[in-house]
Amino acid sequence: MKIVLLVLITYFSFFYPKSEVADVKIWRIGSDSVIEIAGSTNISSFRCESNEYQGGNVLKETYFPESDISEWSGEIILKTVNFDCFNAIMTNDFRETLQMGQHPTISVRFLNLIKESENINQENLRGEVEITLAGVSKIYPISCVFLAKNGGKALLAGERKLAFTDFEIDPPVKLLGTIKVRDSIEVNFGLVLEEQI
Repeated sequence: MKIVLLVLITYFSFFYPKSEVADVKIWRIGSDSVIEIAGSTNISSFRCESNEYQGGNVLKETYFPESDISEWSGEIILKTVNFDCFNAIMTNDFRETLQMGQHPTISVRFLNLIKESENINQENLRGEVEITLAGVSKIYPISCVFLAKNGGKALLAGERKLAFTDFEIDPPVKLLGTIKVRDSIEVNFGLVLEEQI
């Protein structure tokens, strides 16, 4: 009986190896991160940048050593009131368009980012991002660049084009139709990260 048990244990240990142990790093998003939404009208371009971001959101990097794959996830929450378009009228219009009263926050959630390629101090990541504007969430494919720095610091940067109408938002029209905001906009981000020990 003991011999049979020993044979069975050996068999299952060989064909069903232990699952790999993942190494998890937590990266805190710094208050000096930059997030902006850029677009254009029929007469000019504009950009609205998130100011006064307090930081504190985190990204999780899970490394699986046997497959040599790192998977990133996490979310950044932004207050719509903190977006500044560097023009008082444009800023008010932007906040109104995003229905700030009913939906005071904008969120960017990273889903399953994995390393696509790398070179010295840089990894190119790809995956998906879920963006929530005016209470509507949409998922898009995305590519990002992760730049490692000394002292446990890093930068995650990328951009994603989308449209107001993706979120059931009508592009604003002002001054009796003489100024029309184009439907296409772009979300750009440069997240300053610090590894948490």
